[in-house]
Amino acid sequence: MALVKHKAFGSRAVTLLLGVAVVGTALSAPTSKQLDQQAQAMAALQMTDVSWHKGGWNEMTMLDATVKNSGKHDVKDIRVVCGHLPGNDTPAAGNAATIYGPFVAGKSKSIRNFDMGPFREHTEATNCSIVGATLATRRWGRTVR
Repeated sequence: MALVKHKAFGSRAVTLLLGVAVVGTALSAPTSKQLDQQAQAMAALQMTDVSWHKGGWNEMTMLDATVKNSGKHDVKDIRVVCGHLPGNDTPAAGNAATIYGPFVAGKSKSIRNFDMGPFREHTEATNCSIVGATLATRRWGRTVR
């Protein structure tokens, strides 16, 4: 009999854990307001003054750029993708990286000597763009409006 009670308790514990996992997943789904804010924040990010050079024993692509956040929401951790073009204007390869840190609303931030990964031989031009960002949920210890 003790074995049956223990088995029943175990199944209840598994059910409880699964229930908590399902509720936790349901609560973390973004709302339409959050999705709208995310889309607005992405649209407000601009990368200008983009240039690159070799670094790290001439094996790494180093990115220099200015990121302007003209929106009303702070963002952090932007995802950047750079496509490399050889002389024939056909994309040959690309690099992707996340630039961690805050990008304050209404301000610009200079990025210098950021390691974008391995350098591709025969690269004559590079086209970089911001493809993702995370809304900053806190600003200097207080919640963003």
